[in-house]
Amino acid sequence: MSWLSKLSGRGKSTAASASNAKERPADPPTIRIDSHEYVPEEFVLGSFRIRPYDGDLIAKQQFDFRILFRLGEEHSDFACRDVVVKMDEQAGLVARFHQPPPVHTRKLI
Repeated sequence: MSWLSKLSGRGKSTAASASNAKERPADPPTIRIDSHEYVPEEFVLGSFRIRPYDGDLIAKQQFDFRILFRLGEEHSDFACRDVVVKMDEQAGLVARFHQPPPVHTRKLI
């Protein structure tokens, strides 16, 4: 097998691709804020929405939180820094966070 085909992924077995599919998180990650865990209503890489949210955060406030998720049998969690975009009764908590380190970003994707 040539060096180029190894880089482009040609010649990989279907067993390898099936194992990669199993390594993706099946459930959305859990967000831990101040020792409370929430399952986000919406989650995309870089932002999330939690509704209902009963904490004490306000709009434009920065805060630290943890993202927790499971990849197969492995539990992963890491810290992130966030800023509240919107916080009200109807929208819930809408927040935008900085990209996590590349190792964790690849696991989330």
